[in-house]
Amino acid sequence: MVIKVAQVLDEYTVVLNKGSDDAITDEQRFLIYAIGDEVTDPDTGKSLGALEIIKGTGRVTHVQAKMCTVASDMVAPAGRTIRRTANPGRGWLGMLGTLSPVTEEVLPAETIPLEDPRVGDLAKMI
Repeated sequence: MVIKVAQVLDEYTVVLNKGSDDAITDEQRFLIYAIGDEVTDPDTGKSLGALEIIKGTGRVTHVQAKMCTVASDMVAPAGRTIRRTANPGRGWLGMLGTLSPVTEEVLPAETIPLEDPRVGDLAKMI
């Protein structure tokens, strides 16, 4: 079964040309990719096949009979930033930050968009 991107809704969401009639269900995961150039073995000169250019991964968010909507499920991890401010009134110890105040900021996880999704790109279940 060849699964293709039928429509790009935005950089995070695509519509695939398969749906519940093709046994697609909510929450299934897909790899979205394009076909790149043919790669040849440098030793034998034989074809290794076409390179798959990964656009990203996504999860089915809505299923209809003949199509489904897939949204990016790639997430940049949450992080944290710690800042120490110099305390010039404390001499060289303050400059080292040993007696200076600490500010910590927790950054939320963010969804990463698909990489340039296009109509005709391929998809496979993962």
